Amino acid sequence: MTGIQQKLATGRGKYTPEYPELGTGPVNYEDSISEEFFQAERKAVFEKNWLCIGRTERLPKKGSFFTRELPGGLASIVITRGLDDNFYAFHNVCAHRGNKVVWQEHPLEELSGTCRAFSCKYHGWRYGLDGGVNHITNEGEFFDLDKSKLQMPPVHCEEWAGFIFVNLAKDPVPLRTFLGEGLLEIEQYPFHLMTQRYGFSTRIKGNWKLAVDSVCEWYHPPYVHGRFIDPDLAKAEQLVPPIDSYHYDLFRPHMLTSVPGPPQLPPREPGHAGEARQEQKWVYRLFRAGLFGPDDIPDIGPMPEFLNRGNIASWGNDQFWVFPNISIQIWARNFYITYTYWPETVDSHIYEIDLYFVPPANAHERLAQELVVDSTIEFAMQDVNTIEATHSALKTRAQDTFFLSDQELLIRQFHTVIRETVAAYQAGENKES
Repeated sequence: MTGIQQKLATGRGKYTPEYPELGTGPVNYEDSISEEFFQAERKAVFEKNWLCIGRTERLPKKGSFFTRELPGGLASIVITRGLDDNFYAFHNVCAHRGNKVVWQEHPLEELSGTCRAFSCKYHGWRYGLDGGVNHITNEGEFFDLDKSKLQMPPVHCEEWAGFIFVNLAKDPVPLRTFLGEGLLEIEQYPFHLMTQRYGFSTRIKGNWKLAVDSVCEWYHPPYVHGRFIDPDLAKAEQLVPPIDSYHYDLFRPHMLTSVPGPPQLPPREPGHAGEARQEQKWVYRLFRAGLFGPDDIPDIGPMPEFLNRGNIASWGNDQFWVFPNISIQIWARNFYITYTYWPETVDSHIYEIDLYFVPPANAHERLAQELVVDSTIEFAMQDVNTIEATHSALKTRAQDTFFLSDQELLIRQFHTVIRETVAAYQAGENKES
């Protein structure tokens, strides 16, 4: 164990035995390659749970709106801030002939803007910001039509900590009940100060759960990201913090992991980054930023007490996993990232990464933020290659038993919760039939 590892080690022992309901035995990944399971998962998980679809900053004033095309044909949704200042969401479907109401040149492209009403391009029916019909073209030509009962089908919509959630179920539990005590404290964090957003998305040829798995452990960095840590594999292995320096907390169906991070660089005089070298470490010194954030940390006031619950030495970030498909990562250097995973098919998903910073005050701060962004995307794309390789190998079913280490605890929990959620849904369906 290196000096860095000795400094971070706590000697606390293994985590997994503290959750006996999860077991310690080998696991099976049929839930990531079975078409039958995928169809049940879609109904049990994505049509029944709260899904985060954006931030309230996208709806800055009354009349603001944006659309979301949830991958895999899950739903096409319009989200608005009504004239009463409340948030509304509804399916983007006209009550007349089923045309999509809110779109421009290309029906599948998302858009945003401001208006007082929506007009269907097909026959001119109009809808208010609450989704209700307020004008029918040639209304007198219809039969037994009660305009007051017509609307774009509503979707349950609630806001928490500036995040907008929707639920496609008919009668879901309230959002705050769903989040529970393990997550509610997050709303103390000043997300509203971080309005500089950098957003990216891509399609990955692999099951969405395998992508979640890839960022639930720090077992892989020396091998997947080795050239960023140290080109010498032996040295890269020695720079990764020991397993007992992390913190894990499971509060079903959600979970948390906290990780150590490097100390910020000391101040330096402008122009003194050292001799130029073609390596990542020199670039980090030059721009005073890296994967763990800018070294010149913006002042956002005192840190809320809920952060770093495990009292990690050299704390780097808290990764709050909100079931089923979003990670909210709050970083020690006063920025945050969301990772969202949207299944399309059993074999593909859309991967969204959004990074939020305090708006930069000058070019130096902007360049530092952009280096953090570039580093994050580069690391993510290295993970993507592994995800696609894993999925293609699992599909062969040549291996069906896999072993998880102690630091893969969150993976064990995640797949267990998914499988139990699907099983409960199927049991209910069988009982009704």
